[in-house]
Amino acid sequence: MKEIIGSLFSTGSIREPEGWLRKFLLLLIIGITIFQFYVILFSAMDPFLHNSIFITFMLAITFLVFSFNGTKKGNKVPIYDISISFVLIGIGVFMMANSERFLTRWPLADPLTTMEIIVGSIMLMIVFEVTRRTLGFGMLVIVSVLVLYAFFGHLIKGGFGHEQYNVMQFVDQMVYTVNGVYGSIASVAATYVFFFVLFGNLFNASGGGNFFYALSKAVTGRVAGGPAKVAVISSGLYGSISGSPTADVATTGSFTIPSMKKVGYSPVYAGAIEATAATGGSILPPVMGSAAFLMAEMTGISYSTIAMAALIPGLLYYLAIFCQVHFQAKKLKMAGYGDETIPTVKGVMKEMGQFMIPILVLVITLEQGLTPVMGAILASVATIIVSYFKKETRLTPKKLFQTMIETTTRISPLVAVCAAAGVVAGIIQVTGLGGKFSSLIHAASGGSIFMTMLVTMLVCIIFGMGMPTPAAYVLTAVLAAPIMIEVGIDLMQAHMFILYYACLSAITPPVAVAAYAAAAIADANPMKIGFLACRLGLVAFIIPFMFVYDPSLLLIGSTTSIIIAIITATIGVITLAAGLEGWFGVKLKKWEQLILIISGILLIYPNILSSIIGLIGVGLVLVPKIPAFVKDFKGQNIQLEQAAE
Repeated sequence: MKEIIGSLFSTGSIREPEGWLRKFLLLLIIGITIFQFYVILFSAMDPFLHNSIFITFMLAITFLVFSFNGTKKGNKVPIYDISISFVLIGIGVFMMANSERFLTRWPLADPLTTMEIIVGSIMLMIVFEVTRRTLGFGMLVIVSVLVLYAFFGHLIKGGFGHEQYNVMQFVDQMVYTVNGVYGSIASVAATYVFFFVLFGNLFNASGGGNFFYALSKAVTGRVAGGPAKVAVISSGLYGSISGSPTADVATTGSFTIPSMKKVGYSPVYAGAIEATAATGGSILPPVMGSAAFLMAEMTGISYSTIAMAALIPGLLYYLAIFCQVHFQAKKLKMAGYGDETIPTVKGVMKEMGQFMIPILVLVITLEQGLTPVMGAILASVATIIVSYFKKETRLTPKKLFQTMIETTTRISPLVAVCAAAGVVAGIIQVTGLGGKFSSLIHAASGGSIFMTMLVTMLVCIIFGMGMPTPAAYVLTAVLAAPIMIEVGIDLMQAHMFILYYACLSAITPPVAVAAYAAAAIADANPMKIGFLACRLGLVAFIIPFMFVYDPSLLLIGSTTSIIIAIITATIGVITLAAGLEGWFGVKLKKWEQLILIISGILLIYPNILSSIIGLIGVGLVLVPKIPAFVKDFKGQNIQLEQAAE
């Protein structure tokens, strides 16, 4: 009994079915891929029908590739998972066969049949199980509590009560309307997520990840702390495409963490650098992970507008990490790679420069106003084409099949996120919980903008414990965004604020998924990695507060105010990094560090008075140390010139 209960608290492990099940799985994967391209390129299928088919068939795949829990090792698929998979396929066929009724009926006014109630109830139970299996017990608890609230909330006296719902009404809202499992959140999984994850996997399978790593190594490999700087750059580049901190750590961290340890970095510091750099990929355009697509769906703001707004904060995040790594390396006299292991930029571009083409295709299509989905499709096609430029990078049919399997495996948890989030959002909407929770936040914050942001930040980090970024964003956005807007925060700033902290939950203890992934490679304590990663990523914890008070850092406002904000924030980030690491050409005293940290924060805040005060602090501490810094910089510059030859 103890083992059974314990197994419910662990997520499943990935397996590869064998025999006829493998062929059946491949058939499902090929079928859903063809279906997706057909719907996007040639069909005007209603989103509800598209979502219902995509979600049911993707979940059918999920039950074949995800085991019941982490202790179920091996590739054998038990009969109960096979049965659930076939049930899901049956539900998908049922939704297709009755699509005209579901698209034309009046919800609640037109009662469901007994069969429809049974099918809907089974679908919801399957969603609960796939949530536990792929996302963990924490997300299941949140969903379960909300379901109980939907059924028994009418018994609560006062403002948190609501009208009574029976099983038919609940199933109707959660399964057969756009409020639940197949609603607008599911559209994100069925469009943006599918095609961008496919692009990311194709890009990596063809050698694009190796290109990012080699280019980063060529640029910074020779300088002090070279492996750490390679980790920052390569993880940022790869993360901006993959959108998954854990996938980024697993991919680039397997190279960078051992290299950092080899030149003298402690396992904790090496893991923290990789975890922090990988996490930032979710806030760095062009892809930004699936949470940005969810933001576009929930706010009505175009994805391209969101990506542009996130550009400067994302670059400042990586500038801060890079500067901290640099100052730390100089202070500890860290070495770079050995000369014999470092390529030149010219050599890398000659050998692998073709991988810039898919990135350019994606950026140009987005800039030209095409939909992000079309941009991802064209970038995927470009990736397949450039892979054939060299024999060793070709995406052969076998590689393509394997990539599609990896794509659906990676998408499975995100599909579960969107299905569960659809239920959460639906319950919050039909019970009016969002408004009630907003009132609670308003009462806790006293109507103060700063306190509202502080409470929202804490809620987002709590929801993000062990959960993927999209789930943390959706939950917080539905509950907290309305009150942020009510106290006077703009729609873009409110949702961008929540998006940032949803991303940062990946490195925020006690459950920091990126830190745990890095700890496995670095062989270090994940909690220590998480706390150090938070310090390295401190700028990202500060910037959201800054762009709420003044949106210049989001490229909103006059050209003059935007330019000034970028310049002062850049100086502020460098200043903050010097203060945190205690180095600027020479070792800094404690009081100098304190002044620089305060000055850096004042400079990041886009305000004339705070910037002037910050510059005075910089002048007081750093101006006398400029000769030492220049001497340091010249030595580094020579090394960079050698790398470019």
